[in-house]
Amino acid sequence: MSRQLLRNSFSGLSGMALHKLVHLVTMIVLARMLGAEQFGIYAFVGAMVFFFGFLTDLGMERVLTRELSAKPHEARVLLGTALWLRLGLGFLAAGIGALVGWVLALDRVTFVCLVLALATLPFGFDLLARAYFQSRLEIRHYYRITLAGSATFLLLVGLCWWWQGSVVAVFALGLANALLFSALFLRAVLLRVGISPFAELGRARSLLREGFQIGLLALLFMTALRVDQILLFQLRGAEEAGQYAAAVRLTEALGMFSEAVMLSLFPLLAASHRSNPKAFRHRYQLGFRYLAATGTLLALACSYLAPDLLQVVFGQKYAAAWPAAVFLSWNLLLSYLGAVYVNVFLIECWYRLLLLVSALSVAVNIAFNLLWIPAYGSAGAAAATLLSSAVGFASWFVFPATRSVLVDCVRSSAPAITAGVLSACVGVALLQWRGTHFALLSLILYVVLLVAVGGLARSDLRRLYASSPSVPG
Repeated sequence: MSRQLLRNSFSGLSGMALHKLVHLVTMIVLARMLGAEQFGIYAFVGAMVFFFGFLTDLGMERVLTRELSAKPHEARVLLGTALWLRLGLGFLAAGIGALVGWVLALDRVTFVCLVLALATLPFGFDLLARAYFQSRLEIRHYYRITLAGSATFLLLVGLCWWWQGSVVAVFALGLANALLFSALFLRAVLLRVGISPFAELGRARSLLREGFQIGLLALLFMTALRVDQILLFQLRGAEEAGQYAAAVRLTEALGMFSEAVMLSLFPLLAASHRSNPKAFRHRYQLGFRYLAATGTLLALACSYLAPDLLQVVFGQKYAAAWPAAVFLSWNLLLSYLGAVYVNVFLIECWYRLLLLVSALSVAVNIAFNLLWIPAYGSAGAAAATLLSSAVGFASWFVFPATRSVLVDCVRSSAPAITAGVLSACVGVALLQWRGTHFALLSLILYVVLLVAVGGLARSDLRRLYASSPSVPG
């Protein structure tokens, strides 16, 4: 691989890790500062804006990155067209979001927070910067601004805590911070390439048409990730939604490992898809094996330590959400496996199947959230999420095109899951279900069993990179 490509990959990996770390610290500070009820409002508004953010992108970013990579001489026109699309769609999304908030008859504080958050949507110029710097293999410039913005928001949240500000103050400061760093993103692009002040209608149609399928798939994923928080807020109130949000943030932070692995594995898969099908299959099998091993380890650890982790990290008020954290930790394992096979299916261009299965999973998620949240609260929401992921996973066996990949997934992940089940059974038989000492002994037993059943092999990584393609510098 060329030095530039390696440096760009390292910059992307380290930048993403630092950004997620700062975000997690910010969530911890907010949870402790606001308390469960106001943190529930923060999580609900964030989930709502998460949905409407889809309308400002519509999957354009990946298409824009591809076009900028293939046609760097047309960058000014492409970026100018994307800028006007972003502004127009952003104002449209903000208006629709405010209307939905009014229809839902939100209380005054929640509605004001929603409006402040929606006001950031038209000015999300980070899309332009990310697409441009990705196409130039200079992603470090994007993450410099992103990390500065995240750190500044964390500082503002700390000042708000010092001043004993409310959740409304947090959103007001967040809006000011977003506008400032959106301007810096725009300036960074203008200084390097410039942006045309005009939009080309033909290019706009092309960006929207090609990006829509990817964008719709992203919307379904976002729905699966956030709809439980919205329904829990509406059905059980802000306090329980805030407790559940802590469990969600804890398990989402652990999802960073699969993203980091796929950042390196995806280019290897894409490069060998046509040229070396045998290497392609071996690489995604290794992805299944090692992400299953890691996901099972994390799921076991969260199952044992969820009450203590929530209490230590977020505070005593959030420990009540530990059953939800246990369900979500096992959903994390399915997410780890999905990180591999979804990317394989994207490389194969099976968009319609992805949309179909995603829609089925979302329908199951919403139906069981509505059924279980009134009875079981946050635990019911988490259980519905786990069930919908399991249904989505199982449904891939129905299609002949995807069945072989899922069979490989089951075979590759079987050693890790077997070791996890055995270690849990032995641990429960000998010790109590909870406690740090029990968790440590059970996890050590899991690793020993994993090696014994062949779930780890040092030769795998050498085989993975032995046939890696070289990239011209």
